[in-house]
Amino acid sequence: MDSRGKLFPKGPPDNASALLKTYYRLVEGGFADFGQVADEELEWLQAIHDKHLSFYKEERRMHFGAFALVALAVVLLVPPVLSEERYALPLLAAFGLLLVLLVPYTVVYMRYEEGVRKKMRESVLLENERRLRQERPKEAV
Repeated sequence: MDSRGKLFPKGPPDNASALLKTYYRLVEGGFADFGQVADEELEWLQAIHDKHLSFYKEERRMHFGAFALVALAVVLLVPPVLSEERYALPLLAAFGLLLVLLVPYTVVYMRYEEGVRKKMRESVLLENERRLRQERPKEAV
């Protein structure tokens, strides 16, 4: 979401360059068809993809940190919930809320992790295509 609370549109922006449109086409196609991409464009596409990947990795670190903190809070609340009689109800409520939130967040984190891994596989495909094109002239000689 942007600062106005609106979702970012999918695909390239209206004023996107031809290379950025090519990048979005490759993303939609799962980096399966590099046929119309020139050799000199692959380096730029790799750089853009690596920037996207670094954003995803940073977001993944933040999600993992939040996930770990919630899990730690659940573990730390177990002894007081089981031993305290005086604050049993509030601690039990907090413990229950954390458990209830931990389950869906696990699903969210797993889906995000799969997205990061997909971006990493795409990066490998892009780098492989660059290497293949660099090796082809050597074979022809």
